[in-house]
Amino acid sequence: MLENHRTRLNSALAKLDGALERLARATLTLAPWPILYGMSIAVTAWAFTHPSRLAQLDTNKLTEVERRWMAGGAGAAIVGVGLAYFLVMLARRARTRSWDFVSTVGRLNRALVPLLALPFVAALQVPNIEKESPKTAIFFAALAAAAVGAGVYGWGRDGWGRGERSSLGLDGAPEHAGALAEAGRRLTPLAVLALWAGYGAFFSRLAITNHRALHTRTTDLGYYDNIFYQSIHGRPLGCSFIKAGYHGSAHFDPILVLLSPLYLLYPRAELLLVLQSVWLGAGVVPVYLLARDKLEHRGKALLLAAVWAIYPALHGVNMYEFHSLALISPLLVWLLYFYETGKDRWYWVTLAALLLCREDVSLLMCFIGLYAIFDRRGVSKARLGWVTIATSLVYLVIVKLFFMTSAGIIMSGKDAYSFAYYYEELMPNRSGLGGLLVSLLTNPVFALKVVLEEPKILFLLQIFVPLAFLPFLAKPGRWMLVYGLMFCLLASRDAVFSIHFQYSSILFPIAFALTPLALKRIESSAPAAYYGLDGRRLSRALLAAMLVASALVSWKFGGLVDNASFRGGFSRVARKLTPEHEATYAWVRKQVEAIPPGAIVGTTNKMGPHVSNRKEAYFYPGDRAAIVQYVLLDEGELKGRDLERHNASVKRGELKELSRLKKMALFQRVKPATKKQPPAPAEQAPAPAASDEPPTGDPPPELRKPDRKGGGAPPAPSTTAEQDEDPPPGP
Repeated sequence: MLENHRTRLNSALAKLDGALERLARATLTLAPWPILYGMSIAVTAWAFTHPSRLAQLDTNKLTEVERRWMAGGAGAAIVGVGLAYFLVMLARRARTRSWDFVSTVGRLNRALVPLLALPFVAALQVPNIEKESPKTAIFFAALAAAAVGAGVYGWGRDGWGRGERSSLGLDGAPEHAGALAEAGRRLTPLAVLALWAGYGAFFSRLAITNHRALHTRTTDLGYYDNIFYQSIHGRPLGCSFIKAGYHGSAHFDPILVLLSPLYLLYPRAELLLVLQSVWLGAGVVPVYLLARDKLEHRGKALLLAAVWAIYPALHGVNMYEFHSLALISPLLVWLLYFYETGKDRWYWVTLAALLLCREDVSLLMCFIGLYAIFDRRGVSKARLGWVTIATSLVYLVIVKLFFMTSAGIIMSGKDAYSFAYYYEELMPNRSGLGGLLVSLLTNPVFALKVVLEEPKILFLLQIFVPLAFLPFLAKPGRWMLVYGLMFCLLASRDAVFSIHFQYSSILFPIAFALTPLALKRIESSAPAAYYGLDGRRLSRALLAAMLVASALVSWKFGGLVDNASFRGGFSRVARKLTPEHEATYAWVRKQVEAIPPGAIVGTTNKMGPHVSNRKEAYFYPGDRAAIVQYVLLDEGELKGRDLERHNASVKRGELKELSRLKKMALFQRVKPATKKQPPAPAEQAPAPAASDEPPTGDPPPELRKPDRKGGGAPPAPSTTAEQDEDPPPGP
């Protein structure tokens, strides 16, 4: 009898031990999450209701009273979360007649994981965090995205699927599914077009505002404005500002000639700004189509299209005046869409358009061809790859030999602009492409050191964090990223590895095209199953994380929302015109309209884009200073010898001041210059009064763009145009 009681007691104690162990495990596993959620809600609520105290919160220097209030708020939020858990359990009890405490709390914990993103979103509100600590800002954005992705993955877990959500009344009626699908089929294309229209309208307005605030320059916008004017008036790719009066001395981009008839609609620089904005915004269409084809889901495809529209690097390309290289962005996605869908005719048409954008795009196309060869989808794809490579290389050779002023890859010679200084660290003594290859082969450690510099790591984070690094999971397509990575990361000049310039155009469109391929590969469960993950749920989670990461990075580094980081090229973007801006621009327009259309105009960098729509416009002063009939300039841009030459001309009575606003002035030539000018080069079109040779003297300091060390002008070019032109065709 005693033995039986002892056995029962031991059994009861064993059950009690097991129950206590399970309770302890459940407490340690489940209880911390509601506490973390309550803390997240409290911290976020305080940050959003006390924006003026964010700097103190960031440095943990709040007053004692504020700290106590925050602690009390955290306690209240934790209690509130606990109450919410209890109410959900009551609802479950009423529906299923079972508490199932552990299971319910576990499901709620998984469902509410995205709440952990809130404190990081609040931290991103700290003033100037994107400028003072950009890596921290990106890190916070990545953590917030990871929290959301983890939560979305947990929502699809067994037991919290459709049946469980239906039991809690969270699902809609099944009979409405067909109607919703039909509505989505009709509305999604309209949403894509709305994204395109919204993007084009927003950035067209922003670019024009920035231009009218006098934030654009001759070096870039003025060049291309003059190219459009010259092309539509019988001189394809002509440009009076640069060497030989021909853009082939720097780049060969005949697509500008094809687009130049549009210039007749509005023959001013504003047309180029609108054209570029609408063109880049059109990228939402191929991104959507490619994602829809690969993921077979319109909603997911629409989300990827939205990521394109809010992508910070795209905004930087858009707002750096105008460049032919920027035009490749949507075309690259179209090319890969046609490749993936087997539309070979359209593939070749798009390839031709890409080659016409700029001569060095042919090198990028070689890597597209390699992807087709490595794709292993049959002989036809491999043949397409080889033909793509051969066509691109033949085109490059023909262009270099017959249409450009230098046959060298990096360019050289008196009639061409050498871009070797863009890679000066790996090209000692201006040794050209051969010197770069020698550096890579003989000193790979130094090359790796160049690649891993902090600004370049930041550049990579800004490019790939918004895409959750998914492009690197797309085998073998990630080979297409190699050219862009080499082009940007081996460079010595800041602009080449910055999202605020046009050069990222050779990288991020391919990354976008690879993203749906990576998501499709993940959905196949091949790589996910290895880690015990469900491929379809992981794909949805990564898509959600990507959307959050892109939104937060765009908030802090993009152009949609005003922030401390975003720039268009080298300068901040003017988002609205102040009364002073409006008065200044009105004065500039009045002076431009006073200049006869056929007059020869000299101008400085700041004024150039407003008078570049004419046959003859030159940098002033320079070797053409004696032939100009009008001079529109900002005297603040003239330094040293240039200022002395200008003042001497005014003092001798050669130039008569017609109008002035502060340091900006319009002059008319009333007496011939005393100094004879050099003759025009033989290949130039004749000028009415003299030659068409552009300035060849050293540019004033304010026209020189800083090198990567921030120490003034790069040592290579001797003319303004040479310093501000695009980078070399690639490594």
